[in-house]
Amino acid sequence: MGRFIYHVRDGMGRYDNGVLTARDVDEAGRLLRSEGKVVISLREEAETPASAPRGRVKRDDVIFFCTQLAVMVDTGVQITEALDAISAQCGNLTFKEIINSLSDEVKAGKEFSAALQDYPKIFPPIFVALMRASEASGTMGAMLQRVSDYLASERETRKRIKGAMTYPICMLSFCALVVVGLLVFVLPRFEKIYGAKGGVLPLPTRVLLGFSHSIVDYWYLFVGGIAGVIAGLYFYLRTENGRIALDRVRISLPVVGGMYRRGYLARSLRTMATMVSTGVTMLEGLEITAQVAGNRQYADIWNGLAEKVKQGSTVSEHLYACPLIPRTITQMIEAGERTGRLGQVMNRVAEFCEDDLKIAVKNITNLIEPAMIIIMGLLVGGIAMALLLPVFSLSKVVAH
Repeated sequence: MGRFIYHVRDGMGRYDNGVLTARDVDEAGRLLRSEGKVVISLREEAETPASAPRGRVKRDDVIFFCTQLAVMVDTGVQITEALDAISAQCGNLTFKEIINSLSDEVKAGKEFSAALQDYPKIFPPIFVALMRASEASGTMGAMLQRVSDYLASERETRKRIKGAMTYPICMLSFCALVVVGLLVFVLPRFEKIYGAKGGVLPLPTRVLLGFSHSIVDYWYLFVGGIAGVIAGLYFYLRTENGRIALDRVRISLPVVGGMYRRGYLARSLRTMATMVSTGVTMLEGLEITAQVAGNRQYADIWNGLAEKVKQGSTVSEHLYACPLIPRTITQMIEAGERTGRLGQVMNRVAEFCEDDLKIAVKNITNLIEPAMIIIMGLLVGGIAMALLLPVFSLSKVVAH
């Protein structure tokens, strides 16, 4: 016997959803028609979330899902019909099955927000919280659009930070490959030329040749050491202490640390602004902000703030004592608390932080490009100079 999710219409034109048990889909259809109901949709209950496929669902897919669902709900389409329609057009098989499961659970009487909680890696906590608030206020269409806008804004923030860091990482990797290529393949050939001529080589050239010999003769030690360091870092950073250390390093780095701080602050304040302006309680909003902050240092700030709020403290009182929160932002939040317009002020502050992040990313990008050129020039140029020094002192190296 199996369980089948149905969506039907009775003789009075009323719609109904539910679950029934039958041997197969044909028997389930006959049972419903025998009750005088017109079957609109009927399918076997989806697998439980624990056995759902492990394929990847991109954030872009979730944003598009929110936008589609918002439009359909706003135009009067029932949530289950909207989910079925979106599932039929979904090209990602993993996400398609998840949407089908959501539809099945809602048809079985489960609230949409509760169904979303079964997939925390796909639908972030802010999504669930806003859907819960919309179910209480009857504003699901508008709230879905809020979620879509929030996720799109968060995606842009992530892209800016990743884009700013991709260039220097690629340049440094290319520089490392060039240096290794010169030391392993080019330098040994020059050594043969210089050895055939005799004479004492300049100190920089001798040092470079010694380093080249070490790499060529003991390459397995270098490769093993590098692999060991990478593996050690990988496993360490997966531990609790490793994640805390990495979060601390990110915001403490010279030049790029400021960009990371602005990024985490912009994400946190955008989350708080969305929570406060949509009627979610301050405590729940702070807890969700801590979950999506992206950095343990900032998560501790919001968790600490939640504890202070429970004790009757205002938001600004705690933030004044936090060195990672700029004083100007705390002052704006304090003004919002005094005037009773905290939601509006938080949205303005979030926009200010996002604009500040754009400027920071642009400035860092403009600074990194010449810095990378200088670093590559010093490394590659230094090796080239060490190779050519014997030529400059030709009278000593190739005498006789």
